[in-house]
Amino acid sequence: MTVLEVFAGVCGFTTVISADPTDKYKATCTLETGCPNLKKVAMALGDEPLDVMNELFGKGQSRVIAVCSEHLPHVSCPVPSAILKALEVSVGLALPADPTLTFKK
Repeated sequence: MTVLEVFAGVCGFTTVISADPTDKYKATCTLETGCPNLKKVAMALGDEPLDVMNELFGKGQSRVIAVCSEHLPHVSCPVPSAILKALEVSVGLALPADPTLTFKK
């Protein structure tokens, strides 16, 4: 299982993403968050395994992006990318290295 914690910034919400592989290139994803919008995302994603290859490489076919687009009012929220990163790491398609966003000015 891969667990990734995201502090989204000025909104003040932290989200813990757990991605658990179920089969080759498939994983379930759960979110623990105080954000009411991400709670809707979690409910919409449910507990069905996601096809990680589709999520990452099926252009325009990401269920994560579609659900987040429907429920998140801010397209700059870092959580959708973090969900995809957690899924990617959970099935062995990437190593668990921390991405960083740093404002310089």
